[in-house]
Amino acid sequence: MQLSDSERASGRLAPSTVHAAVEHVRNNGFVLFEQVLPRDLVADMQSSFAMLIDTHSSSTEANRGANRFQMHLPFEPPFNDERLIASPFVLPIVDALIGADCICHYLASDTPLPGSDYQEVHPDIFPLFPEWPAAMPPYSIVLNTPLIDVTPDNGPLEIWPGGTHHYVAERSEVPALAAEMHSEPVLMPAGSLVIRDSRMWHRGTPNRSGAPRPNVTLIYSRFWLKLRYRPIPIRLETYERLSERGRRLFRHEAIGVAADGLHDLSPAQFYALPS
Repeated sequence: MQLSDSERASGRLAPSTVHAAVEHVRNNGFVLFEQVLPRDLVADMQSSFAMLIDTHSSSTEANRGANRFQMHLPFEPPFNDERLIASPFVLPIVDALIGADCICHYLASDTPLPGSDYQEVHPDIFPLFPEWPAAMPPYSIVLNTPLIDVTPDNGPLEIWPGGTHHYVAERSEVPALAAEMHSEPVLMPAGSLVIRDSRMWHRGTPNRSGAPRPNVTLIYSRFWLKLRYRPIPIRLETYERLSERGRRLFRHEAIGVAADGLHDLSPAQFYALPS
């Protein structure tokens, strides 16, 4: 979908755009807004990301397949800019899908480097009630934004639209079923926003270019959903500078805990952190 000039200028989605976008996600599993984030913000994130991924990939084993790295991002500028984490072009859609009291509990990236391969097709989240053969309403939404233009050559996300987020299937059966179903790569310019149901089937594809294909991923969920993601460490002064909505979104994270301090916590302590 394309935003109108008036929506871009006002920083606000028209009610008709919100309705259409919500229906896209409910029925097709995703919606794409092209080239939304300001160019200066995208450039700042890309510059910071390049240094982070270079250090990370040189000191850490690939953890999402060959030459593909899942990497947590620091809750610091430019990655905690509210034009991204509390985007007025994203939150109205997220709110309509999973409620205005939702939380954000993931800030990271899945980055294919040159030489990466196909991932296995998968959803990002399990069904709430796998024994019940009916689709539940959405309860978790993923936001992906690329920091460079995504082309057929640099490892675009491949998605299975049109209902896989409603498909109640054994996870082990997904790759074989997906091979017989329609899929498409998500090609888009830098700074675009992909809002998708976490249950939607997808996979990473090979990066055949000569450079990493960076992106930022956030996950918004209903406030009661507790997954085994690492809590996001947020310095108290950073948290207090957020808008009221920003503080609500990240209220369940590791507020006042330094990033290095998380390594000293046991798993039980992780999830007993005060909200």
